[in-house]
Amino acid sequence: MGEHHRPGREEGRTRSGINPALRALATASAGGTLVIWWPAFTLGAYGAIFFDDVLALWAVATAVLLSGAFLRNRSALPWGGWIALALPSLWIVLAILVPRRDGWALLHYFEMVLTLVGAPVLTWLLSKLLLTDYAKLPRLRRFTAVGVTVAVGALAFLLGKFNHLFLTCADFDVSGNNVPSGCAPGPPFHLP
Repeated sequence: MGEHHRPGREEGRTRSGINPALRALATASAGGTLVIWWPAFTLGAYGAIFFDDVLALWAVATAVLLSGAFLRNRSALPWGGWIALALPSLWIVLAILVPRRDGWALLHYFEMVLTLVGAPVLTWLLSKLLLTDYAKLPRLRRFTAVGVTVAVGALAFLLGKFNHLFLTCADFDVSGNNVPSGCAPGPPFHLP
């Protein structure tokens, strides 16, 4: 006579109190945003994506690509997955082969697209591979994880573009980053 059951409130929860669908969706979304937020922010703040961001994407994609290759099973991934995982390596090969004076700017546009499009695709692929609960999610929720990654990337770009509203030039300097043009003068943020 003490407790009343509220339908829908407890459904889908585990003993930890967290819905497994939320856990899978949040993990997939968080993983993707860790990949995309900094490149998107630097694109907004500096108008460029730094090489170390592209190489981080390359490292993760290559690790998954090599893992699949060692299985020697072409059907381990859909063919689009193999292509997506090979794109960062293709960028490096092109960067080595393309003369720096001719076509170099076009290569950096490819780098930008590769990073900003590659991060959500890599999110989807890694979620599919690494999260056991991900396969249990309805299709719409799986695409939601990619959508969240894209949304955070867009928000990070806007934060970079309008960094002068909440950061100062000294904040960039103190963190060891170059000072972007258009940043706000002032001291860095310090806790009292």
